[in-house]
Amino acid sequence: MNFRQRLHTGEIMYGLTLTLGTPQIAEMIARLGFDWIWIETEHTTMNLDTVQAQLQAIAGNGTAAVVRVDCNDQTTIKRILDTGPDGVIIPSINSRAEAEEAVKFSKYPPLGERGIGLARAQGYGLDLGGYVKSANDEVAVIFMIEHIRAVQDIDNILKVDGLDAVMVGSLDLAGSMNLHNDLANPLIELEVQKVLRACQRAGVPCGAFVGDPSQAKTRIEQGFRLLTLGADVLLLAAGARNALATAKSG
Repeated sequence: MNFRQRLHTGEIMYGLTLTLGTPQIAEMIARLGFDWIWIETEHTTMNLDTVQAQLQAIAGNGTAAVVRVDCNDQTTIKRILDTGPDGVIIPSINSRAEAEEAVKFSKYPPLGERGIGLARAQGYGLDLGGYVKSANDEVAVIFMIEHIRAVQDIDNILKVDGLDAVMVGSLDLAGSMNLHNDLANPLIELEVQKVLRACQRAGVPCGAFVGDPSQAKTRIEQGFRLLTLGADVLLLAAGARNALATAKSG
């Protein structure tokens, strides 16, 4: 069962976000048993070669790889999809019109307008026909809901055909509410829960970034099904800090 199919079974899927862009780290994480890996290009210096090298390192380890692009742009999405990920995360989807565009950019005709090329996704041409035939059914399309305008239009966004899941971006959501200096404000979580309930009504899987893995149980009990349990840089920093503190305390 591929990643897109698993999304629609309702199972809980545990992931990790990669920001450092090294295939060695990607390969190591893929061997640990995570269901999926989020390769982050919106807030990193990664280029297409970096993304593709990580996808090649992850392949064959039983872990799905999904790339967050840096914008809802046809050329950007096309070029990332041609590197061969299992899905694409599209940021800042704030309206139904933007959602429809994102799907259009991500799907081959007749469902969309994705261009057909020869790259890793198509086996460099060796599997062109098979990939073009199956990609619309096998490559997941995930929207980031991360602005108060998106929350206000969430029911319409969720009606767009071709959407497979949404991820709630709490930090940017807080910023759009002028609460970026007050991240503990309960008004932020109130909007997060509005998105979750809308997804549950629509039958669309809803995901969240869990900065502290101990919070995962709470998010699962609430109904979130697609989780990323932090980021490589955060885990590296936490481990290094703990090692130094332990050594000094001894």
